[in-house]
Amino acid sequence: MSLNKKDIRKKYSSVEEFKKNEDGKHRCECGCNKVIELKKSHYWNGIPRFIFGHAARMRTGTKKYDQDLYYSVEDIAKLAGVSDQTVRLWNRSKKIKADTTAGRKKLYLKTSIESFLTERPERALFDMSEFYSVQDLKNMGVSRSKLRALVRAGTIQEPKHHARKTHYLKQEIEKNLDQIKEDLPVSIPKPTNSRAALGKLKTRIKELEVRVKMLEDCLLNG
Repeated sequence: MSLNKKDIRKKYSSVEEFKKNEDGKHRCECGCNKVIELKKSHYWNGIPRFIFGHAARMRTGTKKYDQDLYYSVEDIAKLAGVSDQTVRLWNRSKKIKADTTAGRKKLYLKTSIESFLTERPERALFDMSEFYSVQDLKNMGVSRSKLRALVRAGTIQEPKHHARKTHYLKQEIEKNLDQIKEDLPVSIPKPTNSRAALGKLKTRIKELEVRVKMLEDCLLNG
């Protein structure tokens, strides 16, 4: 059993006496049963319960709980079809409340969780075909600064966030495409006999042709 510093002061008047009488008597409580090697600092601060780093072993695994009565975070996430983080956000925003704990695991009454999930409105499915992602807009030559200006002015609605990406409604983008197209300067290199410069120029022309084709398609479909 570990000793705190107050107990050590009462029993021993010196470090040498402390080490002589306590050496080999204290074992790590993580289950490894290894002897804790006494140090001079233990005389002043107390003998620890664990060998350094072994305390983390006590946090691994899951304590048993009544699965007929409670749901864990992982159980709720699987039942609701959401991530564990979403369940924790529900708890922090007080939409659900933990009733007890098992070790470091929060547990929720099944009846209250099932009631919450029943009353929770279903999320509308995100239709990707109705939106442009930021990468799509970049490929179309859309100016992000002009786009944000239209959002601030209320001309187009705030973007939607899905799967960690930002999306803008296609209908609104195509309607205001002339206002948010980026004016890209075409840099023409000086005449040169360099084959590398000629290759870069051809590549740039192909990129511009692809961009023009995309813009024409958008205007025709609109």
